[in-house]
Amino acid sequence: MRQVMIVDDERWIRRGLIQSIPWEELGLALAGEAEDGEDAYHMALSKKPDLLFLDMRMPGLDGKQLLALLSKELPGLLTIVVSGYSDFEYTKEAIRHKAFEYLLKPIKKDELAVVLGKALAELDSREAGEAIKKQDNRSNWLWNVLFVGEGSVALDSGKLEAHCWHAQNALLLVAQPDVYMERCDLVPIMEQLRHKLLLEQSFYFGGDWEFIVTAAPGCHGELVLCLHGSQLAKSELQRLSSLLQQMLGQWAGVSHSIAISERVEQYSLLPQAYKKAKLSLNFRRIGELGVVVFAGEGTAAAAAYPRELEQALLLSLQLGNEEQAQHAFESFYVHISRPNMTVNDLVRGATMLIHALEKQLQTTDSTLETASGQTLLAYTEIIRQRRDAAAVKSLFSDGILPGMLALQCPAAGKQGEQIVREIVKLIELHYDQPLSLQQIAESRFLNPDYLSRLFKKTTGSNFVDYLTDARIAGAIKLMRYPKYKNYEIAKRVGYEDYRYFSQIFKKRMGKTIGEYRGSLEPQIMP
Repeated sequence: MRQVMIVDDERWIRRGLIQSIPWEELGLALAGEAEDGEDAYHMALSKKPDLLFLDMRMPGLDGKQLLALLSKELPGLLTIVVSGYSDFEYTKEAIRHKAFEYLLKPIKKDELAVVLGKALAELDSREAGEAIKKQDNRSNWLWNVLFVGEGSVALDSGKLEAHCWHAQNALLLVAQPDVYMERCDLVPIMEQLRHKLLLEQSFYFGGDWEFIVTAAPGCHGELVLCLHGSQLAKSELQRLSSLLQQMLGQWAGVSHSIAISERVEQYSLLPQAYKKAKLSLNFRRIGELGVVVFAGEGTAAAAAYPRELEQALLLSLQLGNEEQAQHAFESFYVHISRPNMTVNDLVRGATMLIHALEKQLQTTDSTLETASGQTLLAYTEIIRQRRDAAAVKSLFSDGILPGMLALQCPAAGKQGEQIVREIVKLIELHYDQPLSLQQIAESRFLNPDYLSRLFKKTTGSNFVDYLTDARIAGAIKLMRYPKYKNYEIAKRVGYEDYRYFSQIFKKRMGKTIGEYRGSLEPQIMP
C-alpha cells in the first residue's frame, strides 16, 4: 500500500485528515504523523512515504525549509501543502519549491478527494511510465473521468478527439475479482490485456470498435474497459466478456465477474454508467463465480436479517465467553453467507452487525476503535470493499471479536456495585435471552452464592425477580401494539412456554394478559 505522512503542529488538523481519508478504498496506509519540521524530516527519511501532507507554519524548522531538504533527499515524494487563507502567498512560494498541490484550511472533504485523486493519478502515472505514455494518456483520461470528477482534467473537444472519444455509442465493462485481493499489480495485466485485445480486435463487433482500459482505485484488482463503436451487439459483448474472464483468470489467478453498463453518448455520463454497472454486481449470488450481468437487469429482494442470532452473539460477547462467542458468530455468519445469498445480503448483514457491536460497546463507554483499532465508518467502508465471504469473515474473527472479548476482563478488583451495574445493564439489553446467575457468575470468575447476595444487597431484589420484572416491563410495551399476538410477545421477552408466561404475568400484575391488554390504549407501530 502507498504510504502517507501527515505533518501539522495542530493535532485536530492531523486527526481530521486521518479520519477523512478513505484509506482502504484508495490503497493508502498511514506511515506516521509529526507536529514539527525536525521530527518530520527524520521520520520521512526513515519511512520514505509516497505522499506528504505538510503544514507551512510550524515552530522551528518550517514547511518551506523542510520542502527544500526533502526535495534533495526524496525527489519522488509528492507533497500536499495544508495552509490557511492568510498564508496564501507563503503557500505559493512553497509550491515553487516543488510542492505538488495545496489545500486551504478548514479542509473540505470534496476538495480533499479531488486532491487525493490528482496525487494518486500522478503516482499511477509515474509507475506506469513509458507504457502509459504509449497509450496517449487514454487510461489516465478515463481514470480521471470516472474517479476524480468534473473539473479535475481538461476535457474540451480537442482533448476528447486526442483521447479517441469520437464515437456516439459507448459503454463500460467492469471486471471485479470474485475474491478480495489485498494488493494486485494491474500494470502488467493491463499491458497484456491491451496487447491481446489489439490482436483480437478484428474478430469482434465487425472490427469497428476501439477500447480504453484502466484500473479502479485501491489496487484491489478491479479493471474498467471502455468500448466505443457502432455495432456493440449484446451477444458479442457476452463473447468478449468470456474472453476477458479467461484472460484475467489466467493472469490474476482468480475468477472475475463482469458487469456491462448501459450505452452512453457523452463522456460526462460515464461515471453514472460505471456506478450503475458496479451496483449490479451486488446482486451476484455468493455461490456463483464468473458471472456476466447487464446493468439494470435482475435484482433480488433483501434477505431477512438474523436478529435472534445477532442477539445471541451480543450476549456471549458481553458475558466474555470466548467459546460461546465463536460458536454464536459461526451460526450468524453461516446464515448471512449462504451460497444463495447475494453480495448485497452479505455486505448488508455484516454492516448491520458492525453497527450492533458499536451500539453495545457504547453502553460501556467504549467503541470499536478502542476495541480493535478502526472506527465504525472505517469498518463499514472495508466491508463494502471486501465483498466476498471469507474476506469479510476474517475481518470479524481475526480482529473485531478478539478485541471485544479482550475488553471483558475478569471481575477481580472491581467494586461490588460496579459488577451489579454491569449485570443490570446486561439484563436491560438481553432480557429476551436465556440468562442465569450461574452463567454470569462463571463468566466473571465469581462464586454464584456470593454474586446472588451481592445482587440482592445492591438492588433490593434477587436476580430471578429482577429478570422477571424486566421481561414483564418489556411485554407491557409490546402489548400496546395489536399486531403482536400474546404468544409472540412471550417469545420476544424470553419465554418459550406461553402458559408459563401467562401464569407469571397474572401473579405479578394481578390480571390476566387479556384483561391487562384491554386496559391499555392501542398504538400503531412507528
